[in-house]
Amino acid sequence: MLIFVIASCQSKNAIHLKTALEQKERTAFNILVGKKGPNERKLKCLIDGDFKCAQQAITEKEQAFDKIISEINALETGGIKYGNELKSATCNYYKAVKQLEVFDRHEIIVQQQSQKANTEQLRDSVIAKQGQLLKHKLEMRKLINKKEKQLAEIQKQFNSVNRLD
Repeated sequence: MLIFVIASCQSKNAIHLKTALEQKERTAFNILVGKKGPNERKLKCLIDGDFKCAQQAITEKEQAFDKIISEINALETGGIKYGNELKSATCNYYKAVKQLEVFDRHEIIVQQQSQKANTEQLRDSVIAKQGQLLKHKLEMRKLINKKEKQLAEIQKQFNSVNRLD
């Protein structure tokens, strides 16, 4: 009877952790693609040519991701099988996503420079910078994909050992 009670407590804790992480996932989704979210605001600012507004929206995204990461770090995982691993993998994933989203600052600066480029030499320089940024962004996306695969594998193990399938 005691073993059953202990096992059910762990299961409730695992369910709570899984639910909390799913809520963070919805929050991150809303940051990235939600209507009236910071990413949508950034795009609107860029369309309007308001680079300062776009930078502010990126700062908003950065702060929102920092909040998600700190809230995940604060979650209790004591006694939950694969709880620490899941929490760590989730944080690593959101840190990588945040880096990619904050990287937009560099692209905005180059975009500003491209509008001011009045000679062929300056335009060529800006184009070269844009190429470097795209390469770096591709590497960041590869890192995110790797973190996402790691997270998916740990989520699978977490669900299995905690009987949450």
